[in-house]
Amino acid sequence: MKLVSYLRLYFLNITGVVAVLFGFVTPVIFSGVGLTVDMARAYLVQARLGQALDAAALAGAASGSDDNAAIEAVVNAYIEANYPDGRIGTVVSSNAELSGDELTVTASADVDTTFMRIFGYEKINIDAQTIVRREIRGLEVVMVLDNTGSMNTNDNISTLRTATQNFIQILFQNIGDPEYVRVGLVPYASSVNVGPYGLGIDVDGNNYDVPFVDPPATDVYADYYNGMNPYTENHYGIAEADLEYDPSEKGQWHGCVETQDYPLDTEDHAGPWTMYRHDFNGNSYYRNNDYFDGTLGDGYNAFYGPNIYCPVQPIVPLTSNEAFLDSAAGNMTASGATLGNFGMVWGWRVLSPAYPYTEGSAYDDNEWDKVALIMTDGDNTMSNVYSAYGLSDDHNIDAGDLDDRFAEICTAMKAQGILIYAITFEDGATIDQDTLDLFEQCATSPSNYKHAPSQEELVDTFEQIARELSNLFIRQ
Repeated sequence: MKLVSYLRLYFLNITGVVAVLFGFVTPVIFSGVGLTVDMARAYLVQARLGQALDAAALAGAASGSDDNAAIEAVVNAYIEANYPDGRIGTVVSSNAELSGDELTVTASADVDTTFMRIFGYEKINIDAQTIVRREIRGLEVVMVLDNTGSMNTNDNISTLRTATQNFIQILFQNIGDPEYVRVGLVPYASSVNVGPYGLGIDVDGNNYDVPFVDPPATDVYADYYNGMNPYTENHYGIAEADLEYDPSEKGQWHGCVETQDYPLDTEDHAGPWTMYRHDFNGNSYYRNNDYFDGTLGDGYNAFYGPNIYCPVQPIVPLTSNEAFLDSAAGNMTASGATLGNFGMVWGWRVLSPAYPYTEGSAYDDNEWDKVALIMTDGDNTMSNVYSAYGLSDDHNIDAGDLDDRFAEICTAMKAQGILIYAITFEDGATIDQDTLDLFEQCATSPSNYKHAPSQEELVDTFEQIARELSNLFIRQ
């Protein structure tokens, strides 16, 4: 009986000891839990701050600016965008410092504590740092753009002008030094317009290089005429009474060229090329016609002249002149058939370092990237009148041949390391599935192929690609 009493007293004493011990350790346990919660919040803030800093540092470096204040403004904007108010933690300071090619971005954030404030720690300070070594690389882009007659549908050519101008503006805005951006334009339809460069002079009349277009020996009007064909102006609704022109302008060469036989029409080579002159035969264009003062021919081509379906806007070789590019893009008009292969091969020649256009960097120059953007609103179509391949009765080339040659050109360009974006556009038009597949295969990868079923999406697509290309200026 006494044993039972002793045991009872023993366990009562033990319980009291445990209660006393528990009283001692409880604050420690709760402090540990509180510390764990607060530290978890701090680690979360550190991770988010680090991600925001990485994005901000890349954006600051990609700006291309050497002005520390300008870089810091970009960095702060990206930090605010990627770490907005309302998230756990508050960014209290940030700094960007450019030293040579290295951009160092630091930031500090405060995290309000929950449990640690019991012990006098109301905030935890988090520091983060990102260092980016920037390598500014030049970017050469040629835009091969559909200027065919179908682009008059819904005034799509106007949308293309806007999309092209926006593309150019975004590229030049995203790099501080315009010398790191070179853009060329190749409007195409039944041919391409090589401009005065074909005769060895530039648009200002200065010497450019050795001529790569051969004028016909018997052509009395083989000089270059820069501007709208007066017949084409009439076609676009200008009243005949309001037209002002020299009648000889009809017979002058407006800049387009004929192609060579296969496989030269798929290759980057030095030419020479012959003048694009529909049905020109001696002086046969200059027969009597009452309206044109007895100096020009009549019949079907008295309306269009020998430059029928020649794109009005000439090729623009690679240039860093943003204003000139913007003006050229605004001059594009629509007429003619779709020879996408001929546009693409001239896009290649513009990017190439080789003659006839020599502005392009060497293919093995690691300081420059080369990009081609090809856009169409329809299937390749051989003109039933006249094109870069000559009179329709003088060849047996069909649309399937044009597709095959287009594919060959894309393959050859990609083999030279040229990044290709391909865009199909269908507002008011229908593109055959074979053409959609052809353009997707032409693109460097499936992600470089874009389909725009509306005018709004065409503009958005051009802007998206311009922003993507801006990232080529920065390497980590």
